[in-house]
Amino acid sequence: MRAKTFRRIVVALVALHSFALGTAMLFWPTWTLRTFGWPYDGPTFFPSQSGVLLLLLGISYVGGIYHLPFVFFLVVSKACAVAFLVTQYLVNEEQGLILESAAGDAIMGIAVTVALVMEYRARRRVTAQES
Repeated sequence: MRAKTFRRIVVALVALHSFALGTAMLFWPTWTLRTFGWPYDGPTFFPSQSGVLLLLLGISYVGGIYHLPFVFFLVVSKACAVAFLVTQYLVNEEQGLILESAAGDAIMGIAVTVALVMEYRARRRVTAQES
């Protein structure tokens, strides 16, 4: 498998994750929060709003299938998510699956970074062979 194809597959899987979670948060916020460890019976505006944000992130991640700047955005957004989640884990009384979510985002960010590095190395080899 070519490095570019591998990167595209990894980015597509990350985008799919954001779409799935965003859809769940948008349409079934209370159920989603309860499923991930937060008993919640409050207003659904802000949980639903986070669903819209996740859907928008997923759309931007799809751009990373075709355009490398979107891949950098994906990596930065996953690093920010990990920092936010770890901070919340340290200061939040209700833990839910915060640390597990941070680990998942870290794994996704690392996987995309590895795929990106593999693609750059493959491109350098091709350029070196053409010289």
